[in-house]
Amino acid sequence: MRFRPRLNSARPSHVSGDVSPSWRTSLYATCLAQGTAMVAFGFVLPFLPLYLREIGVGPESAVVFWSGTLVTSTAVALAIASPIWGVIADRRGRKVMVLRAMIVGGVILALMGAVQNVFELLGLRILQGAFTGTIAASTALVATTVPRERLAYSMGLLQTSAYLGISAGPVLGGVIAEAVGIRGSFFVAGALLVGAGLVVWQLVHEHFPMPSTQARPRFLRSLGAGLTSPTLMPLLVALLLIQLSTAVVFPILPLFVEKISSAGDPVKLYSGLAFGATAVFSALAALSYTRVVGRTGYRGLLILACLGAACFMLPQAFARNIGLFLLLRAGLGVFFGVLIPATNVIVGLSTPGSMRGSAYGLTSSATAVGNAIGPLLGSAFAASLGLPSIFIVTAVVLTLLGVWVAALVREPAPQS
Repeated sequence: MRFRPRLNSARPSHVSGDVSPSWRTSLYATCLAQGTAMVAFGFVLPFLPLYLREIGVGPESAVVFWSGTLVTSTAVALAIASPIWGVIADRRGRKVMVLRAMIVGGVILALMGAVQNVFELLGLRILQGAFTGTIAASTALVATTVPRERLAYSMGLLQTSAYLGISAGPVLGGVIAEAVGIRGSFFVAGALLVGAGLVVWQLVHEHFPMPSTQARPRFLRSLGAGLTSPTLMPLLVALLLIQLSTAVVFPILPLFVEKISSAGDPVKLYSGLAFGATAVFSALAALSYTRVVGRTGYRGLLILACLGAACFMLPQAFARNIGLFLLLRAGLGVFFGVLIPATNVIVGLSTPGSMRGSAYGLTSSATAVGNAIGPLLGSAFAASLGLPSIFIVTAVVLTLLGVWVAALVREPAPQS
């Protein structure tokens, strides 16, 4: 079965034939669960270096090495596993994939609080990447349970919940870690993730007609169809570069903030604000971007967002005070917040319902690859060309991405 560039216009104006009559309840419950999941993941990620010291890793160079290894290993495992889970979703249903990602992921997070050495932690981080993937699973579920004409709004709401969870997670995690310790925070994060899964189990309704044995998608066929599709392949590249552009600054942002801050300034606070400003404005943009789509179309909106993000990324290299830098990070968030939900809408509108799990599995894999290589490239450029070079190179990448979208991404069929 091949990915088709558009849905059959003779079908009802829904994303697929299995749209639940209670789609609003399902949508809001999925968004609540996804936001909670991102809070849970954010609980522990910022404190990995401190946890490594607690379980006996040293000296400082070893802590830095293992911190990068743990993050990269999870992203690589996610990139490999996501297409497999996507095909299974098309065979068994999308709701069960969300339950798998959240409940199994919660157990894995809790087990991390009991590790005795870094190798046990590494094994669990790899399992986390292989068995979670909550965003891809939730995206595929939403794409097949909401009406076609509400897909753009639904994707924006889902992405907003993810951004809010990402913003709140480290703050709440810090409070919990102070109260119960870093080990205890893993148990709390695991409980939150399992609780998010229970919300989906109780409140999300999916009518999934089980495909016949002959109609079940095969993994290699689905993977090949997606990677060679003139519709989906450009979107996969776009998502990889979007996520790379987001993640490339992670390792150097606190260092750059420290460089442009005055003596005695609260560098840790400013670093948190630099991350938070982008996330908050991304959330607002993801929630409201549908007001612009009617005038620009999805393809035009992506081009505008790429070029706008480049315009706010480039001057960050030359910022010399923290106030201007924070304003530029906030402006960047406005354009970054549009990129992922708008791209996910194009995927949903351009992919047959029977292949949507496979499609979002591939998009999750592309995003994970961007997450894995972005920080590595950021560190390499910073070491060889200096900290400001990261912002210049990323602005060039975003500009080229806008050209890529203009040349190869197709506008999906109208939502009639």
